[in-house]
Amino acid sequence: MVCLPAWLCKFLTPEWLTAIGTIGAVALALFLALCGPYILRWQFQPKLRLRARVQRPDADKVSRTARIENLIVDLGESWYFRLAISNDGNDAARDAQVFLARVERKFGQRTEKVGRFTPMNLKWTNTDDEQTSRDRVTRPVLLPDTPEVYCDLVHICDPATREQQGEDLDTVEPGKGVLGLDVQVATYSKGHLLEPGTYLFYLTIAASNCRSIHHVLEVSYSGKWSRDEEEMFRELRMMPPILAKRGPADD
Repeated sequence: MVCLPAWLCKFLTPEWLTAIGTIGAVALALFLALCGPYILRWQFQPKLRLRARVQRPDADKVSRTARIENLIVDLGESWYFRLAISNDGNDAARDAQVFLARVERKFGQRTEKVGRFTPMNLKWTNTDDEQTSRDRVTRPVLLPDTPEVYCDLVHICDPATREQQGEDLDTVEPGKGVLGLDVQVATYSKGHLLEPGTYLFYLTIAASNCRSIHHVLEVSYSGKWSRDEEEMFRELRMMPPILAKRGPADD
């Protein structure tokens, strides 16, 4: 056997080749163990998407009730306006949440932060008070290529039942509707209740296994309330959500 250069010959023995193969296999296994999850995450990942529309089934009229001891009491009707969330990626989203980080009210070209509002998560549609707080705001799995799921954004109760539904504001005249944010907790400061007007909602969609996505959503409400769907859908308007590079900065 001719080996050129000569110094390479001693490394082509069966013992050396076996050793080199073993080291290479160990190095490859270590590389896959350390970098494999990142490679898979790069190739397979969820991609959350938000849509806001004033139409069915995104909006719906619901009869609200409350349990008082062993009785179910009818509180009145409310219109619910929701966000449609889908997973357009190629992997399941885990522990998905929608966070309302900030609310601003528009006055012409000027905006003003709603100071009494407390940032918190929104509730997924069709959850109730009997579920744990985490179950109401966290969706364990959101599969790709499946129909949209809904997250409640705001509701407007019949103005005649504002007081009995616990959604009355002294700053809103009788007969007008109040925007009720569907956040995780209704605060004593009534930061979850808003007067009729035009607002900017700063929303973040997040999951434990994908990057958070930030949106700014403009919502306008005239203050009028109607049991008729066509009439009510003219009184509340949602603009298409605008993607933001990051969430709102603190003042």
